[in-house]
Amino acid sequence: MLTFVEAISLAGDRAKQNDDTLGFQQKSAWVIDGATDLSETPLARTASDASWIAQVANTSLNAWTYGDLREAIRAASETAASAFSYLTRGQNVERWQLPIASMLMLAENERGAIEGIDLGDCRVFALDANGVQTAGGHEGGVDDEMKLAASQPDADKPLLKRKAALTTLKSNRAAMNQEGGQRWTFGLQPACADHARSWTLTLKRPAHLLLMTDGFAALTDRYKAYEPAALVKAVINVGLQELGRELRAIEMADASGSRHPRFKQSDDATAILLRLT
Repeated sequence: MLTFVEAISLAGDRAKQNDDTLGFQQKSAWVIDGATDLSETPLARTASDASWIAQVANTSLNAWTYGDLREAIRAASETAASAFSYLTRGQNVERWQLPIASMLMLAENERGAIEGIDLGDCRVFALDANGVQTAGGHEGGVDDEMKLAASQPDADKPLLKRKAALTTLKSNRAAMNQEGGQRWTFGLQPACADHARSWTLTLKRPAHLLLMTDGFAALTDRYKAYEPAALVKAVINVGLQELGRELRAIEMADASGSRHPRFKQSDDATAILLRLT
């Protein structure tokens, strides 16, 4: 049985919206991370296009009845595409403006194994008596961002104030979710479901699963404060709130990004802890 233990979702900037969201229902759970807008004016008439697509996807998954995970993602994408088309009717929308998100979803199947699917850079660490198993996230994602952030001029300025960085990010965003391309995220193209990575975790019960957006997984992937197994154990022992405070303390101590080059001092950070018995 897959049960909910606790969850956390911290805004990276307390003056702005949180572009992450998460959900749990019966035998399934997910985390969603809307990709930061690259323009100052959202097209979806909300706080940000990133939060809009995350919320649309979350609503769709909450209405999903247990079945094929890939089809759940396809249905969410179709819903988002239809809504976005309606909201932007008559407007000229460039490819880099299309909202996208990272997503990871898992469910317990009839055989008791955990089936999962993901797009982008969300992560899951699963811990049982035999050790830890990890899934989600594309190879080198953190390294790519660190290299790009470190190489850009005006590194002391916010992301959207760095002209060179913004040009590069727009080019990268425009190249996503295209047939023949290598980088797919959740977006307005239902074909994204066909390109999602799928995996199966066979765990010895009892076990714990920690689903995270990259902002929370940074404790392991970026800041190297924990190995995957140690992070899950810490969450079990002291709770997500305490780990959230530790995450923000690390980022505050390196506010300039000199030690850990990145585009934002703090990213939205979301995690959900599940128990499998």
